[in-house]
Amino acid sequence: MKSSPWTPIAAVAIVAAALTGLFVSRRNSETQALAQERTNRPTNAAAEKPVRVQVQQPLQKNLTQTVQLPASLIPGETADLYAKASGYVANVLVDIGSRVSAGDALVELSVPEMKDSLDQAQALLAARKATLSALQAQMEQRDAAIAMARAEFKRRQSLYTLQKITADRQKKLFDEKAIPEQTYDEAMSRLAVAESEVNIAKAKVRSAQANKQALQADIAEARANVAVEEAALTRLKTLMTYATIHAPFDGVITRRLVDPGAFVRSAAEGISQPLVTIARVNRLRLVLHIPESDAAHVRVGTEIKAVFDQKDFDPIQTRITRTALSLRENTRTMRAEADIDNTEGRLIPGLYARASVSLKTDARALLVPSKSLRIRGSDVSVLVADGTIATAKPIKLGYDDGIWAQVTAGLNGDEQVIVATSAPLAPGAPIAPTILAP
Repeated sequence: MKSSPWTPIAAVAIVAAALTGLFVSRRNSETQALAQERTNRPTNAAAEKPVRVQVQQPLQKNLTQTVQLPASLIPGETADLYAKASGYVANVLVDIGSRVSAGDALVELSVPEMKDSLDQAQALLAARKATLSALQAQMEQRDAAIAMARAEFKRRQSLYTLQKITADRQKKLFDEKAIPEQTYDEAMSRLAVAESEVNIAKAKVRSAQANKQALQADIAEARANVAVEEAALTRLKTLMTYATIHAPFDGVITRRLVDPGAFVRSAAEGISQPLVTIARVNRLRLVLHIPESDAAHVRVGTEIKAVFDQKDFDPIQTRITRTALSLRENTRTMRAEADIDNTEGRLIPGLYARASVSLKTDARALLVPSKSLRIRGSDVSVLVADGTIATAKPIKLGYDDGIWAQVTAGLNGDEQVIVATSAPLAPGAPIAPTILAP
């Protein structure tokens, strides 16, 4: 039987040789890696050098949010004054820039046909009043006639009573055959005449009363005619007052659109143009339009500060006087106005201003410099100094005016926020912080 060339001793020798080679190879590899590490050590040391940063603790203070909006000054009131009567311009008593008071005459119109109608109405009214006076004078005569008729009736009635007594006595004597029949007949005849005269007197009283009633109806009609003519005259006088255009309030004439001799048509008759325009300038309105996003925070009393581009005009600190309480559909803005006292006349209507509107105040708001924010899409964070390491803190923002940003979540106020670095900085990098004074 032939023996194997591999003996146990030989096998052990081979394994030992293999292990020796592996150890030598590993030692060579470690030696090379150590040499390479020593070669790269200066470079890594430079990369791990701390970055100098400035840190600041978040501020806590009352924050008033504001919005900057364009605004403009307009007159407190403006009115285009039209003619109510058609006619020719007789006089223009003002020009642009004229300061007027309420009730001042501005423009006078000439309306000849209206003057003729006024004269005719006055004459007709005088005639109506004369007729009424004559009828009222007749009323006194009618009252006198009634009084006379009643007196005559009473007298006739007394005579009738006397004749009745006499006739009754004569009848008794006649029945006793004490007087002749002729005497009795004469007594009865006188009684009949007396009765007839009483009826006639009564009829005269009724006639006088009827005449008075007819006269009363005539007087009532005459009074109605007078009232009609007085109303017509009043109307014409009112129309005549329209021939003079008066200032409705204190103000300044900003437009004059007619000259003497021009024919103007009554605004009530159709299309017409104004004669003059008046504006109240002793009280102005600062007008601004609040965006939909801020409209809920603007109300009567909201503080605003207006600054004018023209340096000749001082800034105005005031409050909102009124708001429209609704949004305009085309602009999605709400009109707001503030009344401005311009008694001294320092401001000019039409000025453009930049208004700072105070929207709301947050008590003890947490603020960080806006330059410290790190924005990645919709995510916002800041770097804070965690010892000597920069750490990222996700936060939520409120108000941000570009200088200070309000942090509504993510910080408690004790952190040291990195606000400036000497080199680009990433979370986890070593830092050398310097604390800035608040």
